[in-house]
Amino acid sequence: MKNTLFCLFIFCSVSTFAQNGITFKVEKLSKPEELLNLHSPNEIYESLILSDMDIEPYEIKEKNIKVPYHIIAKSESPDSLVSFGPNSFFNGMYQAYADHRPFVLSPDMIWLLISQGFARHINANQESMRNELVDFSGKLSLIVREDKKLEDPTLSWEEIFPQFTEQISQYAGNHLTELLTCNFSTTTSLEKVASEITIMEAVKPYFEFIIIRIVCGIPEITLEGTPEDWEKLLYKARGLKEYKLDWWISELEPLLEEFVKASKGEVNKDFWRNMFKYHSQKRYGAPNIIDGWIVKFFPYDKEGKRNNLKQLEGRNCLPDEIVKVDVKYQEVYGDAVKETPLEFWAGFIGLEQNSKTFALRPQIGWMVRKKDVNKEGLKSKLSADAQKDGWGSGINIRVKEFPAVLLELKEIKRLDIQFIDTIDIPDEISKIKIGSLNLHGKITKEGIERIKRLLPDTDIKINGSRSGSASFMTP
Repeated sequence: MKNTLFCLFIFCSVSTFAQNGITFKVEKLSKPEELLNLHSPNEIYESLILSDMDIEPYEIKEKNIKVPYHIIAKSESPDSLVSFGPNSFFNGMYQAYADHRPFVLSPDMIWLLISQGFARHINANQESMRNELVDFSGKLSLIVREDKKLEDPTLSWEEIFPQFTEQISQYAGNHLTELLTCNFSTTTSLEKVASEITIMEAVKPYFEFIIIRIVCGIPEITLEGTPEDWEKLLYKARGLKEYKLDWWISELEPLLEEFVKASKGEVNKDFWRNMFKYHSQKRYGAPNIIDGWIVKFFPYDKEGKRNNLKQLEGRNCLPDEIVKVDVKYQEVYGDAVKETPLEFWAGFIGLEQNSKTFALRPQIGWMVRKKDVNKEGLKSKLSADAQKDGWGSGINIRVKEFPAVLLELKEIKRLDIQFIDTIDIPDEISKIKIGSLNLHGKITKEGIERIKRLLPDTDIKINGSRSGSASFMTP
């Protein structure tokens, strides 16, 4: 791709008002030559689960991995979608930018992005935000009663999600839940559920969720919805400032004001041309830079650190556009309780593709699955990787804390761990036979000596130095 910045979208010669929305021109560009590949929703959800487990599709057959998908329910979606994994919104826009494809946006999509950013803000600042949201310490259990079996196809999940948000309102107030819930003219039950699960994601530091069953480049943009919807979205976004988010919402306000203007036919072409910019740095090996205004909708990176809201270096730093919330499903048989751990997933699952105009429309979706509490998929992958010791093979992970699942392995031929912050190795690692160990992160001299004592027969390198004797970093 050329370094020269070029605009993303091709537009008609006049702005077009739809019954609910507006399509407007920004610039004239050549049309794409072909449609993008499509995948079924089931394939996409399974791919998202693999990505969450850090398993590549080819590894399933090559390493004979049995993946516990455990999908119980999912939202209705078109028969086929374009998929870009856990970042289908952002990467779909990138593809539109690169291929000159039209792009469709709705108030629900933009508000879901903002809500996901808000949820990450709360999770990154749990205790400092606690008094802003709730008046108790620890976690409270929110319980929803359901009479149908977990596997019953008539079980209505759309009726369960709002029961949780109603209970959240009792503790965090109606203002927050009403603010975060999608309620535009474009909102269907699909978008409403996705926003409700995102609310659960935002407050999960303060609540646990339980379900109990008593048994007995873009050529064209379409803004869906009405001008009133986009004005409501702007109003709702401003309402988030009171949650220590002025630094973020102030950056979004000018953007959202342009959405309002465009919905009324007042299109600022320069603004829309600058939605997505992508160019290379001159340094060899340096990540590509993305600095269009869309990056302002991603306040935190995948590690919970603030983005600078000006540019992204590559796309790997983005947090997933899918949120996951743990829920306990309990069946009570008299004095006995059978508990099944579940996960609620919601967010952007892919993009709907118009076969005539080539336009891409981000698709919101949700699913419910049994949680892989024993990490069987990850165990299977790690067990296979543990037996490989060639260059670039073995177990290679980047983590904040040492994964407990590794302690279940008896032998690892090659283990490479990059810690986000401080190297933290448990004493139990001494029970594992490890051929070579390569660690990266902050560590003291005493910490290095401790690891050497735990693994006297292991070839150890810490921060590039064998046994760490000449190179260490203090916390």
